[in-house]
Amino acid sequence: MFGRGRRKTTAHVVEEIRPLIAVYQHLYGLPAGFWHDEFVLGFIGFLISFHTNVTSKYKLSAEEKGYLLYDTFGALSHMNGKAIADEYVRLASSHPKDPMFEQGADNAVACAYFSIGKVSEHSRQWVEQAEQRAAAFSAETDTNAVLGALIQLLFYDPLRKRFASGNV
Repeated sequence: MFGRGRRKTTAHVVEEIRPLIAVYQHLYGLPAGFWHDEFVLGFIGFLISFHTNVTSKYKLSAEEKGYLLYDTFGALSHMNGKAIADEYVRLASSHPKDPMFEQGADNAVACAYFSIGKVSEHSRQWVEQAEQRAAAFSAETDTNAVLGALIQLLFYDPLRKRFASGNV
């Protein structure tokens, strides 16, 4: 794909993920250490990989995906994307896995798969809670309302608790 496809994919991935960060930042601010938090790296890193594969139809080489990871983390954080991506790769390849990193990735899996119409047994309870939450706020619980509630349950709420409690 010689760079053009990578740049186009990067722009699309950033466009898909940036609103999640913007909403959290608007509501709660981005605390110091946000881009070094294991939960954040697991969640956002999985979403980058997911959207990369969906958008590029798996046509990018491993090298291009590496550069895309650097570029995307840089565009989302306005920081050194390579350093953040390197930490993500370290956490993703470590054994045993960091529990907060795994929770972030697992939560992102539930959100990403729901967005394409798939619900696993593991995420079914979360989807049911999101449906109830969406129904409480809207007469119609369309897929977007449920996805929004699912992101609230699996991304915003855990982050708010993590950063408010000083555990990070």
